[in-house]
Amino acid sequence: MSERFDAWLGIDWSGAKGRYSGIALAECRADGSGPRLIAPEGARWTRGAVAAYLGQRIAAGERLLAGFDFAFGFPWIAGEGYLAGRAQHATDAFALWELIEEASAEAPDFHAGPVVTHEAFAPSYWVSGKQRSGWRNHKRRTETACGAATSTYPETVFKLIGAKQVGKAALAGIRTLRAIRLAAPGHVAVWPFEDADKPAVLAEIYPTLFRRQALGNTAKIKDRATLDTALAALDSGPAQDAPASFSDHDGDALISAAGLRWLDRTGKLFTLPEEAEAQARREGWIVGVS
Repeated sequence: MSERFDAWLGIDWSGAKGRYSGIALAECRADGSGPRLIAPEGARWTRGAVAAYLGQRIAAGERLLAGFDFAFGFPWIAGEGYLAGRAQHATDAFALWELIEEASAEAPDFHAGPVVTHEAFAPSYWVSGKQRSGWRNHKRRTETACGAATSTYPETVFKLIGAKQVGKAALAGIRTLRAIRLAAPGHVAVWPFEDADKPAVLAEIYPTLFRRQALGNTAKIKDRATLDTALAALDSGPAQDAPASFSDHDGDALISAAGLRWLDRTGKLFTLPEEAEAQARREGWIVGVS
């Protein structure tokens, strides 16, 4: 089989500040072997280290599909655009990214904490206490569709309280994606904002979707036996050099790498529902969601 990519990477993400340990990387190769974890050069992966690592592989000419576990964009509301009309000049996702970068005040390691207090962004966020009057629980269309497919109902990027919050991870992730894309113009495409026609493609993943597909449930994978069962359902060999037990971050990275390769080989990777395509081009879309 002639492959479009040399490697498929699953990346579990974190938007935390300071010393965090929630990022994990794994890859599958085109030879059909099972996924393997990619160890950081230091004690842990940081967002900056991920950007540098992918940049090196892209510069070396590798054909990569990198899947990141965070939202690539914001809800786009007809008649308002992004941020309830407070960003009228941002008419596409990349313009929104520039606004996020500007509001981040050059926080280190792509952290995006300052964004949520910026005048254009703050009114959209629920950051503490009880839900305030007037807060709007807007979700992207892909989150609604993904919820229907998995019965997990991903949170809105604007809710910043509770265990399931995803907003700061998305903001930090968007800053990271922007840097990767700008470092290799002409070599990187961000799907679905751009057609997936470059050597390296960055796409949004939701590991729960792969666990549901492989095992019929959404439980986190933390042991080798469960992982290898899931991998077999995705037409993958067993994991390479994985320990008997590992973190749920490692588990999500490993199943996502295999899931991306499986989606690619089954022709379900870069597809958008026709009725949702225009909105997805502005908001982003989770690969594998129909």
